[in-house]
Amino acid sequence: SAPIDAESIAEKIAFWAIENLPGGSFAIRPRGLGQGIDGLSKTAIAQTAGGLISSPNHPVDLENPEHEIVVVLAAPEDPPNHPDPLADSPARIVWGLRHPEWQRPDYAGRSPTDRPFFQPVSLEPRLARLLISLGHRTDFTPTTVIDPFCGTGGIVIEGMLAGLNILASDLDGRMVAGTTRNLTWAAKNSAEVAWDVQEMNVGMIPDLWGKVSGAIFAFDPPYGRNAWKSDDGFQLLLKACSAARSIDDTGSLCTLLPTEPTIFEKTRDPDSPDPLVMGLPWVEVADQMLERGWRVVLTAPVKVHRSLARLLVVCHPSH
Repeated sequence: SAPIDAESIAEKIAFWAIENLPGGSFAIRPRGLGQGIDGLSKTAIAQTAGGLISSPNHPVDLENPEHEIVVVLAAPEDPPNHPDPLADSPARIVWGLRHPEWQRPDYAGRSPTDRPFFQPVSLEPRLARLLISLGHRTDFTPTTVIDPFCGTGGIVIEGMLAGLNILASDLDGRMVAGTTRNLTWAAKNSAEVAWDVQEMNVGMIPDLWGKVSGAIFAFDPPYGRNAWKSDDGFQLLLKACSAARSIDDTGSLCTLLPTEPTIFEKTRDPDSPDPLVMGLPWVEVADQMLERGWRVVLTAPVKVHRSLARLLVVCHPSH
């Protein structure tokens, strides 16, 4: 295969720019993710590509360009976040035009304490939105967010603000009433979407809502006091996976599961036991989810406090 060096990458970017870079001034903004790619310099790529692209129709302007080409050099983290096969994914280099009208989301006024109904267990809005965002994929157009453990409604609020229809349920009638209040409050600042909140066991939601096309199942399942040391909530997770498959076996599933805080240790013995997730070795949890039609495609740990972390898990259909 052809060598990968700064010059060859710059040539590919310049060739891409012929068809994709509109007329006007431009700048190249390189950035790195993970541990970096040996032998590749972000500065060298930007300078070389900029020199190849620069012309009277495309002058370089680093201060106030009309267009920005963002180049991302993505490599695995060092150490990897989680000891699973995804940690060995190869380095990748991607580039494209920054959308001129994109702005960083503003979460002001959307914290759990700003809502009409609040409980200490409420999920932070950035994390809730992340679950929904990770449910998108190139071959899938989402229409609906489904949360069978809605609690105070943090996840479905973000789904509503993203313009998606909402189906939410919980066994606790107080949470159902609270989520209804919070969605009514959030609806004032969102596009018109359909939503329904019901007091219901997770195993019954396929009978309640039937088939739904374009579903993102996003949830933070309840778990016992011992969190990652206990499998109290594991059967609920499996019921949710089965229900999700019944409702939309082409959808996406994104969840947060309690795991041991040692998952963040910088050095992990390859022969050490698999980290516990919901009281079980992670490989067993992933296998059980696979048996119910969901293949794990992404994992990332999220710190909660000294004695607890959560594992963010993204799944796609296994078929």
